[in-house]
Amino acid sequence: RVESSARLVLLCFWERALVDMEVLDLECGLKNVAAGGNVLNCQEIAGLQAGLALLRSREQFQTLCFWGKVFGQTADYYVAFGLRAGEFEFPTKHFYFAGKDFQFSALTPPSAEEANKILELCGDSPLTGDASKLLEQPKDGEEEPPAEEGEEGQPAQEGPKKLTEVDRLAQLVQEIDFDTACVPRGAFTINEVHQVVSSQDFKGLCPTDATALTSYVHFRAPVSIAALRTLARKDSQAYSGHILDGLDCDQPKGCWAVRKDPTANLVTLRSLSWPGYMAFHVPDTKKFGGVYFGYAQKDLSLPFLI
Repeated sequence: RVESSARLVLLCFWERALVDMEVLDLECGLKNVAAGGNVLNCQEIAGLQAGLALLRSREQFQTLCFWGKVFGQTADYYVAFGLRAGEFEFPTKHFYFAGKDFQFSALTPPSAEEANKILELCGDSPLTGDASKLLEQPKDGEEEPPAEEGEEGQPAQEGPKKLTEVDRLAQLVQEIDFDTACVPRGAFTINEVHQVVSSQDFKGLCPTDATALTSYVHFRAPVSIAALRTLARKDSQAYSGHILDGLDCDQPKGCWAVRKDPTANLVTLRSLSWPGYMAFHVPDTKKFGGVYFGYAQKDLSLPFLI
């Protein structure tokens, strides 16, 4: 049995066991999504394994996932997330990013006001890869005021927060994850203390169901009225297959492409709204996962093409 330090949940990819969560390595998960045209080289895999091991040790995550790789003009970002028990039914996702040094730092979600400001400043322009780059450059002849010290010797922050590309990356990752992250229906259930957890009874979808979009749900807190009503029921455990939002309700209709690999027992799902996201499931097994490789640019023309 592999030591726990190496048993990271890489590539958002896992295999359910009867007792605990058995974790497979990054290479095996990447092989299942290689049809998307993106892989990681040996250096990246080794760096991620070391960086995620340090992150897991530092933050004490029970579940740690490699989320994907966001391309920039001069450098790329590697994104991961850990799961912790939240205040409500669904666990909270904590996102982290790293550059080519694979030293992961926290991605703090921007406020609604900051997100609107980021959209106003950047639009759909690509990321540069410079995490410290200011989104709003100082005007000509304008100098940044010197930092003043607060009561306890800490620098006092004057005026609004200076937004950087890290803030924009955090906003984009949150948006992509909300629209894409998917798992097979039934892989997660709600337990006796009303928390969403992995289902011990999930044995995988049958080959026929695995090719149906209705067999997949979003791995995030639900927002649809139907799912929220199911969660509010006292007997919600009996309806655990309907506690998460289904992919078949996503707009626009046809924004997901489901394909069965004829050469392997494998089903893949691709997001057409966010090109670069790909999920997979091996029917009749507990293996499933997903990853994102892309420029974090949404296809806004999709509703006019379908």
